[in-house]
Amino acid sequence: MKPEAGMLKTVVLSIFTTFLITSGQVFWKLGFSKIGGFYVSDQSVPANLFRVLTNPFILAGFAVYIVATAFFMYLLSKYDISLVIPLSSVSFVFSLLAGVFLFHEDISATRVAGVFVIIVGILLVLKKT
Repeated sequence: MKPEAGMLKTVVLSIFTTFLITSGQVFWKLGFSKIGGFYVSDQSVPANLFRVLTNPFILAGFAVYIVATAFFMYLLSKYDISLVIPLSSVSFVFSLLAGVFLFHEDISATRVAGVFVIIVGILLVLKKT
């Protein structure tokens, strides 16, 4: 395999894995918004755990996380950690987009600028020396 093809595969698989991880977190956020949060003070600890662990969104988040973890383990077994981990920073982009489009959050210009700086950092990591 050509070095460029190997790098492209690493980048695509890393971004896909990061998308899965962020998707799992989005499922958790959706689940917690449906059930009133992680802990409801008028319920016992076992009742809270049951409520959390039986919510379909939270369960979906765990399922997606398991798949993402398998991909992440594969990436770490095959490629440089100094490449794979920084590429996972693309999760900041995905989470910002989820905040805007799924959760209708007000995103400040400063937060957008911060994510832009992260993107520049990712591009620098990918740049050949």
